[in-house]
Amino acid sequence: MLGRIAVHLGADSGCDRRIEVAIKLATEQRAEIVGVYPFDVTIQQGYSGTALPSEVTTMIRERLQADRTQTKEKFIKATDEAGIKAHWRTPKGPIDEVLALHARYARLLVMSKAEDALSTASPIAANLPESVIMSAGRPVLMVPAVGNIATIGERVLFCWDKKREAARAFADAAPFLSKAKELVVLAIDEDTDYLRDQDILESDFADLCASLGYPAPKMLLRSSKGIGVGNVILNTSTDYGSDLVVMGAYGHSRMRQWIMGGASKTILSSMTVPVLMSH
Repeated sequence: MLGRIAVHLGADSGCDRRIEVAIKLATEQRAEIVGVYPFDVTIQQGYSGTALPSEVTTMIRERLQADRTQTKEKFIKATDEAGIKAHWRTPKGPIDEVLALHARYARLLVMSKAEDALSTASPIAANLPESVIMSAGRPVLMVPAVGNIATIGERVLFCWDKKREAARAFADAAPFLSKAKELVVLAIDEDTDYLRDQDILESDFADLCASLGYPAPKMLLRSSKGIGVGNVILNTSTDYGSDLVVMGAYGHSRMRQWIMGGASKTILSSMTVPVLMSH
């Protein structure tokens, strides 16, 4: 069971979908929800880093407060109606840092890619999910901007490249895999000679799933030649009607800007089903 789910709240167009998904998961997993509405105090200095006139700062503060109040009312109303235990938090500081911190007090953080702000006073960080995923130490469930999310985790597509990040994602997905009806395991551009030399058997992953009580996996081998790894994942998800993609996230830091691996960036920009990512 997930037990405790954190969800990123804000004055953006994706907030309602994130709340909806968090409530759906909390209902299925008998979990409580922590709604995290970050308040980045650096807004007072303006977007260009220069000081703003006091009257402008006051106007921005009032608008931000109105946004928070409206979102809190919506969050509390939705969780009350669903009978879900909920907590409201408004931490101050850099958005990526406070979201990562609150994620560590939960089993899962629900986020989505920034689309647009409903309030002109609310900044949108284009690389926010990438930064949080890479630093949280907890799995992040990315909610797509489009598509009907009727189920989450009944038909799982797991991307398996035998690396640490993928193994971490598989472990983090346990609350979903234990309830899944179907599991497709996708290997892309696999080096079968290497696995054979390491005495890895074709049945090893299926045996692992059986030992954990997960569905018997359908093992797939695909080539990324000509289309790229990210597109192979997206195409396979569509082909098998997956309602959850589980994958490791790869990247490195440069001047505090997180640069995701190519496949991860493709998935985040083009996903149509929820994606659970771990680093």
